Amino acid sequence: MSSRATSLSLADYAALSEPDPTRVSQLVRGMVVREPRPGNRHGRVQVTLAVALGTWAREHGAACTVESGYVLSDEPATVRGPDVAVVLEPRSAAGVPGGWVRGAPDLAVEIVTPGDSSMATHAKILDYLDAGARLVWIVDPEARTVWVHRPDGTATLVRQDEMLSGEDVLEGLAMRCGDVFE
Repeated sequence: MSSRATSLSLADYAALSEPDPTRVSQLVRGMVVREPRPGNRHGRVQVTLAVALGTWAREHGAACTVESGYVLSDEPATVRGPDVAVVLEPRSAAGVPGGWVRGAPDLAVEIVTPGDSSMATHAKILDYLDAGARLVWIVDPEARTVWVHRPDGTATLVRQDEMLSGEDVLEGLAMRCGDVFE
């Protein structure tokens, strides 16, 4: 007897309940991917970034979200929940299963956790950029660095004593990278 995984649609995924409170899930190319719930260090970095990005967003008429679902693809169905995200222009989630936002955020932020594989992290970067993200930040609390990825394929490493910028996407946003980890 062979077992084949069934690819889920957005509606199928929206109808699932999260059976394990110690894990969070995303839908990646029709398959549910469950990851351990992040720890305290991750949460502190996430709050620091959400406050800084949320303040910038309010001042510029944009929206900042934390762990919200973004439909990056309908076929195969992919819903990612960046740790922090900024959307410059309002978008309605009306009619989208799960109440998720259709399309990538302008800035997607993923915070690396000890169990993250480099392959899974690269897949997230490509998913966001392929769906239209203008910047993807990969924040590494252990190394105290941020990799900034762009749609043109370039990436820049920002170290803790350097300035992290919103570039031409979040104009005027600048913070010392090390402040993200304090």
